Amino acid sequence: MSRQLNEEETVLCSLLSAALHAEPCRMREIKNADWEKVLGLADRHRVLPLFYDVLSEASVLTPAQQALLDHKSRRTVHQSYRLLFLSRGVIELLKGNGVDSVLLKGSGTAGLYPVPELRKSGDIDLLFGGEAEAERAAEILCAHGFRLADKQSAHHHLVLFSPDGIGVELHTMLAEPFDNGEINARLAELIPEYLRHLETKEVMGVKFQLPQAPWHAFYLLVHMLQHFLRAGFGLKLLCDWVVFWEKEYTGEEEQTFLELVQKTGIRGFAEMVTSVCVHYLGLSAERVRFLVGDAAVGRRSGHFGDGDARELLLDILEAEEFGRSDAKRMVVMRGNRLQDYLREFHHQTLLTYPKAQKYKILLPVFWAAALLGFLYRNRKLRGVSGWEVLRKAGARSRLAGRMQLFRIAESGDKRPPGHRRK
Repeated sequence: MSRQLNEEETVLCSLLSAALHAEPCRMREIKNADWEKVLGLADRHRVLPLFYDVLSEASVLTPAQQALLDHKSRRTVHQSYRLLFLSRGVIELLKGNGVDSVLLKGSGTAGLYPVPELRKSGDIDLLFGGEAEAERAAEILCAHGFRLADKQSAHHHLVLFSPDGIGVELHTMLAEPFDNGEINARLAELIPEYLRHLETKEVMGVKFQLPQAPWHAFYLLVHMLQHFLRAGFGLKLLCDWVVFWEKEYTGEEEQTFLELVQKTGIRGFAEMVTSVCVHYLGLSAERVRFLVGDAAVGRRSGHFGDGDARELLLDILEAEEFGRSDAKRMVVMRGNRLQDYLREFHHQTLLTYPKAQKYKILLPVFWAAALLGFLYRNRKLRGVSGWEVLRKAGARSRLAGRMQLFRIAESGDKRPPGHRRK
């Protein structure tokens, strides 16, 4: 059974709820907080600047703590505007050379916040229609002072750096390949449609072509899932989810989003993430009733309940920024059976050695190399044993198993994805 939230975690969630809704925080919840711990936890989750208005008005911080908050907030505002104008410049440069792209997350998502400048971000993500377009974009940017990163560790994007060191990721897929070929194929098929569903929006005075609401939400969810299945993700991505769904959308937009998550087998993940936001971050239950039904307001209807939401939130709190809090955190499987471990091990082998798929007769060699690499990196570089990593992955996999990830409902199956079989 998962533990309860401790005091600083509870205060942090209360502050986030207030900040994300531009509301004053209830003083009785934060009056006696250990602010050193709360501010430290918020900073590790990269959400500290969001508290600027809430805590400055509450007058609960010492002068040194207020100075830290002021400093972090100023830096974030400065970085937000750098990314905003660099995003516009890069998109216009590429478009002027015949290459279309669309902004993912970043400034487009920041525009959903009560104070967009206070959403912390470190790089720019652009989506292209294919590898040829992304490679052409890289050539154009390199001709204008950008440089390719020395190491390209991902399979779904190229990484470049601007002349002043800001990272720019050129995506050709919505996520790193998952361990399900059918789902990967479905995600690839969605990209042309994704790029057709754009709309012009103004963000902090700058106009962008951004994904329409259902597609924007779908990418935010896929991005969260990708990190959850690796080492995890922190509170910042949950904050994005809250501010997104606090806006008003039509029934048609909600239905389109449901179709996307059902088509790709991730509705269970969507339900559980949304339940966390309703129970702990103040997301309006009415706004998301189309997704989680009566469970959002505490009545059970076969969806995830309080315990599931708390367990996922604790995993997110523990992960901090993309799972950097704990060397034992690595991948999570879609279940706890032996075949789940073997499937994930095979998947990681293919990610490490992409050519292994072409030379199946040599797969045992690649498996052996992957196993040796796994043991070496954990023991020598990360200072943990492979057994500790597997034990941690097993605990997180039990949670993932309840989400029934990548399960596509059979024809006539009316059970919601969050339904637990008896």
